[in-house]
Amino acid sequence: MGNKGGKNKPTAGSGSGSTKPVVIPPKNPELTEADYGFLTAQTGLSRAEIKNVFDQFMANNPDAKLDRKEFVRLYDLLRPEPPELMDEISEFVFRAFDSDKNGFINFNEFMIAYALTSRGDPKKKLEYAFTLYDADNNGTLDMAEVRSVLVGMLDLLGADKKNTNVAQLTEECCRELDTSRDGKITKDEFVNGLLRNYSLRALMSPFN
Repeated sequence: MGNKGGKNKPTAGSGSGSTKPVVIPPKNPELTEADYGFLTAQTGLSRAEIKNVFDQFMANNPDAKLDRKEFVRLYDLLRPEPPELMDEISEFVFRAFDSDKNGFINFNEFMIAYALTSRGDPKKKLEYAFTLYDADNNGTLDMAEVRSVLVGMLDLLGADKKNTNVAQLTEECCRELDTSRDGKITKDEFVNGLLRNYSLRALMSPFN
């Protein structure tokens, strides 16, 4: 941003294939310290600039939902690459995370999409991604939360979900990550498991 990629910094005012899609619940439309830390590191923007972007987003989207046009605008704004390089991928990412195909995604889905498709330190990305996946904020991931990640990632990667057993894939991922075998995946298990297993990391965080 700014002098990265030729963009201007923002200014004020500016089972199988038959399984049902999993909708990631909206988060409270406030940026957390984790959000600020991740976004400042990924974009090179200051905290004040990130807040300005978010304030603009909320002014345009008081319901914390983005349509395709607003998603592409915000996604392109936060990415360091020139907009002409990002337009196609931003459209593709939107389609992947519009899980119920209603033409909108919520802010939490946007943050997950941005985190997964940004480049950066793998461990920090995975630590942040965990906080986003943990929809009920209980410090662990259950099978439903892992499945919601996989459904979005399969769409993002253009996989043929009709020939992919999502339930089986979810079970295999949980089995690989849940090293304590207690039915829950902690942040350490999630991060260390994905750092250890390249194939699984490529599936759940493909833009390393």
